[in-house]
Amino acid sequence: MKTLRAYGFLLVVGGLVVAADQFAKRWIENTLPFGGSVMPLPFLPWLKITNWHNSGMAFGLGQAWGWAFLALGVVYALGVLLAFPAIARSGWWLRWGMAIQWGGAVGNLLDRWHHGYVTDFIAVGRFPVFNLADAAISLSVVILLAGEWFAAPREAPPPESTSEALASPSPRTPPHDG
Repeated sequence: MKTLRAYGFLLVVGGLVVAADQFAKRWIENTLPFGGSVMPLPFLPWLKITNWHNSGMAFGLGQAWGWAFLALGVVYALGVLLAFPAIARSGWWLRWGMAIQWGGAVGNLLDRWHHGYVTDFIAVGRFPVFNLADAAISLSVVILLAGEWFAAPREAPPPESTSEALASPSPRTPPHDG
C-alpha cells in the first residue's frame, strides 16, 4: 500500500509538472513562429517569451549529442520510477524534490522523443532561453539542497578533545616498543 501511495505522489506531482510544461510548449509552438519573441509585460523589458529549440543540454551545450541526452533521460526517468518507493520513505524534501525533478526530466524527455529537440521559451535578460521543465529541475535542486542543509541530522562532536585523542593510544593500535 505504501508503494502505491508513493507512486501516486510521484505521478500526481510529476504529472502536474509534465502537464504544465507540455501545455506551455505546445501553446508557444502554436502561437509564435520559431525564433519569434514577445514581451508579455511591458514593465519588465528583460522578460520575453521566445520560441526556441535546443537539441543539446543546458546553455545549448552538446547540440550534436541529442540522442545521448534522450538515452540518459530514459535511464534517469526509469531509475527514479524504480527507486521512488524507497525515496518516499525519506524526508518530505526528498520526496518533493525528486517528484518535481522527475516531472521536469520527463517533460524534456517527451520533447526529445517526439521532436528531437526541446522547446524553450522563457528568456530572462541575457540568460539562455529555458522552459518550465528546466525551471522545475532547478527548483528541485534548490529543494534537495535546502533539505540536505536544514533537515539532515547533525553529528555530535566527539566526547574527548582532539589533543587527548592524539595523546592516548587507540585500543586498536598495538603499543610501540621504542
